[in-house]
Amino acid sequence: MIQESAILRAEWRFLQLTIFIGAWMLVSPLMQDRWVVEALLQFFLLNTMLVTLWANPTWSGSRGIVFGIWLVSLAGSALALAPLPIEWHRLGRTMEIVTTLPLLALLAFGILRFIFRNRTLTVDGIFATVTVYLIIAMFFSMLYLLLIEWSPASFNLHLEDLSPQLLQSNLLYFSLVTLATVGYGDILPVSETARTLAVIEATVGQFYVAVIVAVFVGMYATQRRDG
Repeated sequence: MIQESAILRAEWRFLQLTIFIGAWMLVSPLMQDRWVVEALLQFFLLNTMLVTLWANPTWSGSRGIVFGIWLVSLAGSALALAPLPIEWHRLGRTMEIVTTLPLLALLAFGILRFIFRNRTLTVDGIFATVTVYLIIAMFFSMLYLLLIEWSPASFNLHLEDLSPQLLQSNLLYFSLVTLATVGYGDILPVSETARTLAVIEATVGQFYVAVIVAVFVGMYATQRRDG
């Protein structure tokens, strides 16, 4: 009975991760305390790291690297929130973003590796693909945030009217609609760099959906043949 319960919990780890990401995206714009928003973001990274490492038991030698990158990101977040001069805040935000980007890429790779390695269509595998899709959106939102940090005129946003958490939420929204190629047009890239990143993200979004659909069709066909 205990073993069956453990297996059940393992099979739904990506479900809880997907729910957590969705809840964080809904709640963070409504929070006034930036410390809480940053804490939830870091908890999301920790949660994703633990699930990804569980899904890739052969990564035992890489755990120190993964946690080391996360700790640097955590230090950058703390530096950005500390009562220091503006220059230190910019340095902290830059350090946080620059370390979060490779961490998100590594986590997305690890989850995709888990999906392709299983070779079977499962509910947890489906939620794993949703998690990767959201991680890709967060990855590009971080790129946009870094771009705004050093080139504020990159988007048609009134930065003086936005708190840091609202700015992050707006860029994640823009990233998601760009990844899905919806393109409402309420937030627009202005600089050439921002436009190039948006085009790359839209291309990645279309390619991702096409590949994942093909993988799931192949898994379903294999299960039908073997069954």
